Amino acid sequence: MSLCLLQAQLKPSADIDWLDITTEGALLLLGLSWLVLVLSARPGGRVTQLLLIGLLGYSLGCYMDLLDEFFINDSLPSWFNLMEKLPTPIGLVTLTFGLWLWREEQTTINEQLRTREQFYRQHQLVDHLTQLCDARAMRHQLEQHLAQPHAIALIMIDLDNFTQINHQRGFTQGDQLLTNVAQMLASQLRSQDLVCRYAGDRFVIMLSQCSQVFAEAMAQELVNAITPLGCQASQAICFTANNNAQPSLNAEQLIEQVNQNLEQVKQAQRWPKAG
Repeated sequence: MSLCLLQAQLKPSADIDWLDITTEGALLLLGLSWLVLVLSARPGGRVTQLLLIGLLGYSLGCYMDLLDEFFINDSLPSWFNLMEKLPTPIGLVTLTFGLWLWREEQTTINEQLRTREQFYRQHQLVDHLTQLCDARAMRHQLEQHLAQPHAIALIMIDLDNFTQINHQRGFTQGDQLLTNVAQMLASQLRSQDLVCRYAGDRFVIMLSQCSQVFAEAMAQELVNAITPLGCQASQAICFTANNNAQPSLNAEQLIEQVNQNLEQVKQAQRWPKAG
């Protein structure tokens, strides 16, 4: 804007097209309003960043077009013309890529929602806040999967210092954090996996037909994905090959085992070994 004021001349009032100004101003306002909506509705992450970058590029292009309606820019350097023409197409390409990734994310979430809806109709075993399956639903599904001869891993995730977060930010923000974490966890899983809210700020994920290496990598990936949402988390896993060579634990035993593993992790964090 300052460059336009210093080097460009204002157009004569007779050359100003107020219809174009109204149209381009409305497009700029729409772009900025979409930006605000994405910021308020989306948790942090790669998809959100792409959407924001795309909308910023689009809004910048609209802003440059709006300036062009008021100033004669023939005397401006050539790079200014590029600044006017490039932001909109670059922004729209980035926005399109972000929307495509959002679609992939939403497809996974919808698959999880269908699973939850089936549980809700049959058992009404859904957590009212996060809309995830509750611990009873997890036990039910786990028992069914244990009847099949394939490996199963349980991941238990606990949000660190969640009580302190509630006290500092308020219970409304705490509930929103739980909801955001639940949505993120559901979006990262395969269709055959299941996530539930186990209790309070603790979540359990069941991975079926997986290796222990895959389960460990997935657990760390999920914990890392929680950090941009505004908190740290701890994780532990319990793996069973569930075959004749390794006697299988039942659902209660598996859940108890992963719970104990997580308690050991939390205790080690509170009382780290010296040296």
